[in-house]
Amino acid sequence: MSGSKPDILWAPHHVDRFVVCDSELSLYHIDSAVSSELKAGSLRLSEETTATLLSINSDTPYMKCVAWYPKYDPECLLAVGQANGRVVLTSLGRDHNSKCKDLIGKEFVPKHARQCNTLAWNPLDSNWLAAGLDKHRADFSVLIWDISSKYAPETAVATEKVRLSAGDPEAGLVVTKPLYELGQNDACLSLCWLPRDQKLLLAGMHRNLAIFDLRNTSQKIFVNTKAVQGVTVDPYFHDRVASFYEGQVAIWDLRKFEKPVLTLTEQPKPLTKVAWCPTRTGLLATLTRDSNIIRLYDMQHTPTPIGDETEPTIIERSVQPCENYIASFAWHPTSQNRMVVVTPNRTMSDFTVFERISLAWSPVTSLMWACGRHLYECTEEGKASSLEKDIATKMRLRALSRYGLDTEQVWRNHLLAGNEDPQLKSLWYTLHYILYFTVLYTLQN
Repeated sequence: MSGSKPDILWAPHHVDRFVVCDSELSLYHIDSAVSSELKAGSLRLSEETTATLLSINSDTPYMKCVAWYPKYDPECLLAVGQANGRVVLTSLGRDHNSKCKDLIGKEFVPKHARQCNTLAWNPLDSNWLAAGLDKHRADFSVLIWDISSKYAPETAVATEKVRLSAGDPEAGLVVTKPLYELGQNDACLSLCWLPRDQKLLLAGMHRNLAIFDLRNTSQKIFVNTKAVQGVTVDPYFHDRVASFYEGQVAIWDLRKFEKPVLTLTEQPKPLTKVAWCPTRTGLLATLTRDSNIIRLYDMQHTPTPIGDETEPTIIERSVQPCENYIASFAWHPTSQNRMVVVTPNRTMSDFTVFERISLAWSPVTSLMWACGRHLYECTEEGKASSLEKDIATKMRLRALSRYGLDTEQVWRNHLLAGNEDPQLKSLWYTLHYILYFTVLYTLQN
């Protein structure tokens, strides 16, 4: 989220729900459009889908970033980072049987107030929540909170919990001591956990990308770069990371972390979001400010490890999901190449990126084409008569039946051709009688 422009997030385990967040959180349910008429309270996203508003949460003002709880929860638990640096756990439902109901309302407060720029849940240990904050000379900018104290490391100081209101049993808890503090006297602009190891955290700091190992927080691996925004890991290739700065996207290989393996130059306008497709290998989507175009980069197969002189093969193209400027977009977690985009005025569109179609003719004249994960074949119907078949098919079938090679009974060649063409039948009978009378005349003389 940047400024007052809305952002959009698909639910990780509710494939028919997404949330739009700007000044408030709005939960939508997406459904198939069974008729041309809209139901009351529904919005049309495309010719096939509509969205219905389920709930609105206005309890967390001054939102700067939002992260959806990675495990299944019927209440749709979210973490909200605020302008004062606080992280609040909130929800978009009221399921009293939810295992996470005791977490709703809990706040995580840094020592010094400053803006929270980014949040990232640990995908394996979902009790760990990392927050990236602006710089403060006397504090750390990367704080890792444990939303459940039972998973706190033995070396960590016990989490201090203070009741917000002693008279209110439903009041949340204020947590003021994080499990880990990283990045002292620095600013953190983006975060993501590395899937290969739940103890590794990649952070886009003020002037470098840093990999923190929570087993030894005094050391870090870092590379100096300006491309520190929007760090995100390719879900199909865990050593490949994308980040951006202004109008450039940097692609990193964590095995060779000295410099980017590839730099993608965008339009003069600054980038606002980059995201890997979760259902397609190596497909990266980028969005620039004040644009209705989403640019796609298809990273083709590259020998590994990536060498100094080798760059991945990139196929670039653009799609236009709507006419208006796009504020944000989100890939669907399971539907192939599908995304929802939102405009600054909260108009939404459901859009599918169609794959490039590759065509190939087979030696036997059947047509093959590939689209996404599907392979299609087009062949002539077997019941079609020889007169209706393509000439290449006719030639092949006649060659297989040894058409034209019967020199003893020449008239039979029309049978080898299918016996469906009267002109061909007349031709071969004519040739048969010509040869017959020629041989007869030669014998008589």
